[in-house]
Amino acid sequence: MINYLNLGADKQLNEIVMAGSHDAAITQGSANAQTQDLDIYDQAAAGVRIFDIRITGAVVKKGGESDVLALKAYHGPGGKSTKTGVDLRTGESTDMKVKSLSGGTYGMTLSKILADASKFVQKETSEFLILKFDKCDNWGLIAEACVEMLGDRICKLRGNLNLRKLSELRGKVVVLFSEKGRQAVGWPDAAARGILAFQNLKSGGAFDRNFDGLQYFGKGGTSVAKPFGKTQQNVDNQAKLMKKGVRTSPDVMGMMYWTTTGVFESIKERNDAMWTKVKKDSLRKLWTQGLYESIQERIGATIDGKAHSNGPVLKAFMPNFVMVDFADEDKCETIFDLNTVASVDLTDAATVLAPIG
Repeated sequence: MINYLNLGADKQLNEIVMAGSHDAAITQGSANAQTQDLDIYDQAAAGVRIFDIRITGAVVKKGGESDVLALKAYHGPGGKSTKTGVDLRTGESTDMKVKSLSGGTYGMTLSKILADASKFVQKETSEFLILKFDKCDNWGLIAEACVEMLGDRICKLRGNLNLRKLSELRGKVVVLFSEKGRQAVGWPDAAARGILAFQNLKSGGAFDRNFDGLQYFGKGGTSVAKPFGKTQQNVDNQAKLMKKGVRTSPDVMGMMYWTTTGVFESIKERNDAMWTKVKKDSLRKLWTQGLYESIQERIGATIDGKAHSNGPVLKAFMPNFVMVDFADEDKCETIFDLNTVASVDLTDAATVLAPIG
């Protein structure tokens, strides 16, 4: 099994490259909606360490005033309404915002997601997992479930996670809410209970050592108006984003999307085409491009770009997370191998790498 701690217990989180799962809990649905075929535990065992999760309410059993409701992952647009029913997880009466999906699909229940995450870190005690919740409904109910089901395995570290050592994260599940989501929970100090936050600096802002959570730069997705040629659209978009990302603090983590979701065509068929040998080489080139841009941006009059002692300085921005669809061992190993680009080799790379056109 891939072991990130083997990269060095003193490595900071923002010094490693890891696999991420895009729409991690969508293991069913039509060909243009399903994004994964392994559950959270098996994805983690394959090497995924950060999971992109969207949760809403769903009616899992109709019964009039006693509808059974559950928090479930979703993929796709839809209207919302508030329903009263019995919470499948707690057995108690609750009010829950429920989304009526149009053209999308529901995925795993939140209970299944949390049980899988807890099981993995309990078994693989040297490893960690990051659950990133975004575009969710029912934030308070999600927070309660995370705290109750993860128990002492939920991460309660204060300050910026980017700077945390891998040894500090082992055996823990990091729960990240969007900033608006954490505010919606309504707890005076949610971080103290393990509800940390994430902030995407693509929208602005600066690195903050005291931020209780994770700060990154990146964005996925392609234009809805351009339904075909998704693979090249994604490559072009990610290359542009990485060029912008190098202007952020060296401590900010980079997030790159090697995904092709769209309204039409099979996500899996496009995804399979992205993992041929040629496309793997493209991924490595695109990832390394982030290093090239970083080197070019930060080599100045005060830095000798040819001195290997400055290698760690040059490794200032790189995509630390590579988000994928249909995560498996082969994809995760390809991404894990990106860690073999040593900082002392980056000075040589500055003179031989060419930017993507």
